Amino acid sequence: MKPSPTILLGIVTLTYVGVSVAQFNLPNLPVDPFKIGEGAKKIVKGSTGIGLQEELSIGGSVAVEIVSTYGGVWRDDAATRRVNLIGKALARYSDRPDLPFRFGLLNSPSINGFSAPGGYVFITKGAYEAAQNDDELAGILAHEITHVVRRHALRIISRNEFISGAVGVTAGSTSDFRSYDLGISDISRTLFKTGYDSGTEFDADRRGRALAAQSGFAADGLAQFLSRLAAVSASEPTFSTHPPLKDRMSRLK
Repeated sequence: MKPSPTILLGIVTLTYVGVSVAQFNLPNLPVDPFKIGEGAKKIVKGSTGIGLQEELSIGGSVAVEIVSTYGGVWRDDAATRRVNLIGKALARYSDRPDLPFRFGLLNSPSINGFSAPGGYVFITKGAYEAAQNDDELAGILAHEITHVVRRHALRIISRNEFISGAVGVTAGSTSDFRSYDLGISDISRTLFKTGYDSGTEFDADRRGRALAAQSGFAADGLAQFLSRLAAVSASEPTFSTHPPLKDRMSRLK
């Protein structure tokens, strides 16, 4: 399947993460994740109070967890170019077009997608191969982009009062790394085990559908993808951390 020729955007190629930290601009841990220059500003409570640099630091750490948990990055240049081409087209029309979005493929046969604060978006090899066309692939990516744009992951740590517990973190300080680690663990646990609540996932489906349509893709790409998956008994887990497919399809209709 070839990328849609109408998408005229630059291609950002992300290949194997043998040096994943450098390729994805992930933090070279262990490093002070909140070091943003001399006299780093304090973090305030609430997801909307987290500055861009903090968001990127948090997202980079979560992205490392995603890549390591799901088999690293899939080494396929053509697939990677295609995902970046479609992903960048969608990001351009999102509510946060200036965010440095990064798109990657995970070397896992399961059908799933993940995102991290700061613009990190991943889908598995299984999801990529299950998508039959660009519209379906755009629907999957738009869903994950919406999680980033809506700051869904950041709301998790805000809800758990991680932010209020880390207000003392400044440049060069390591005294509050435990609070930082707990915040990252909360996000990772949600992504890999419990999943977002249904309302959050339905919000990403609905707004992702609108984003896909606004970007020139078919609005029903995700619905078509989910419908086909629901009709087939898959041997591998399918969006295991998301609501049941039938519920998502019903909401999308």
